[in-house]
Amino acid sequence: MNYKILRWLSTLAGRLPWTILRRLADILAFFFWHFVPSRRREAIEAISKHLKLPPAEAKLMARQSFRENFLSFLEIIHAGRFFTDQSVRVVYTPEVKAAIQSEKRPIIITTAHLGSWEMMPGLAADILPEREGMVVVRSRKNPVLNRILADLRGARGMLVIDHRKAVDVLLSKLRKGGAAAFLVDHNTNRREAVFLPFLEDVAAVNMGPASIALRVKAAVYPVFLLRDGKGGHILHMLPPLRTEEMEGDVKQRVRNIARFYTEAVDEMVRRYPEQWFWMHKRWKTREDD
Repeated sequence: MNYKILRWLSTLAGRLPWTILRRLADILAFFFWHFVPSRRREAIEAISKHLKLPPAEAKLMARQSFRENFLSFLEIIHAGRFFTDQSVRVVYTPEVKAAIQSEKRPIIITTAHLGSWEMMPGLAADILPEREGMVVVRSRKNPVLNRILADLRGARGMLVIDHRKAVDVLLSKLRKGGAAAFLVDHNTNRREAVFLPFLEDVAAVNMGPASIALRVKAAVYPVFLLRDGKGGHILHMLPPLRTEEMEGDVKQRVRNIARFYTEAVDEMVRRYPEQWFWMHKRWKTREDD
């Protein structure tokens, strides 16, 4: 489809109220739940195995996760006005904002496909208005869709970077005091991975953010934006890892940084399991393949 038409449609959709967005998410979730059985099975089996739940409980949680996940996908159309929309509350704690806003090091933000992850670019722009912000993403095959998604994610001034072309830009801007955000919970090929414990199993974890953080001696902040069940959001920011203080050889330090943000994701998924993207084949790449 033509870029201008898609851009017009996304702008029009961005005017929809949150109640309509939730209703659309419910419709999409219903459709996928009933007509894409492979995704349904993937989610149920993953929840049962990794949270140690009986099948009936896993099924209920999987269905709830479908509703939450499709709302997450649709939220991107509201990215540009998320923090000015009075129907949405973001709860900050003073020490969280003070810590990251007074940070002297380059900042790496790590997050997950959990809660309102598509709102994270706007959140970073809101918290760190004085820093040049970047979001590292995995591009789609369709160039028009990539352009639309970049426009939406960058609506509040964030630079959206394809992960395959990210290193040089990231290093340059981080060394000048920038901040970069990464999703760190997706499956990764063996060449880019370290294998670490995650939700009672071993997962291939992307070591790219860890390597970048180490090279610029960044402070690594795990940050998550979760729905509170009342129409609002809660910002969770865990204490940072200061990579400039780490010891050991490069390989070990990269592994320890990746372990740090993987453990943060593990903790938050256990706290809000219904908001995580369980239909993703997270453990597809195996260490012993």
